[in-house]
Amino acid sequence: MSKAMEIRGHGGRVRIEVYKYERQETSNLDDSNWVVTQCTVNVGEFSCVLNLSLVTSDFVRFAAQLEEGVRSLQGSAEFTTLEEGIRLEVTFTSAGHAHLIGRARSQVALVPDQTTLSFSFETDQSFLAQTLQELKGVMEQFPTRRPSSR
Repeated sequence: MSKAMEIRGHGGRVRIEVYKYERQETSNLDDSNWVVTQCTVNVGEFSCVLNLSLVTSDFVRFAAQLEEGVRSLQGSAEFTTLEEGIRLEVTFTSAGHAHLIGRARSQVALVPDQTTLSFSFETDQSFLAQTLQELKGVMEQFPTRRPSSR
């Protein structure tokens, strides 16, 4: 069963749906923790859908930073990926507001660096608290696996 997290805001939405682990458990930590995802970005009249392979640690790192930001209402949280398919930065501003800046990059274009969608939108602590709960659900269903001993 898939699990998703969304960052919603004023005029924008980013959704990352995780479907499954890419591989059966292996003896290699890195190979065991790739997940198959679909990332959808909708901002104004622009949108894109990307099929991405991400690593469970991408979600863990982002959750820790986002949790601190939601708690303190300051600082920033970054969702970065090894293959640079999606990059998100949430910066807390004032009175519970936050600004999201992102970049989605094609993984199948002949010239991927030239096929990108850069975007931004405003969000706030209530949207981000919901995102954090969804993120915890993703991490619970797709935890970082330890290598199997074969």
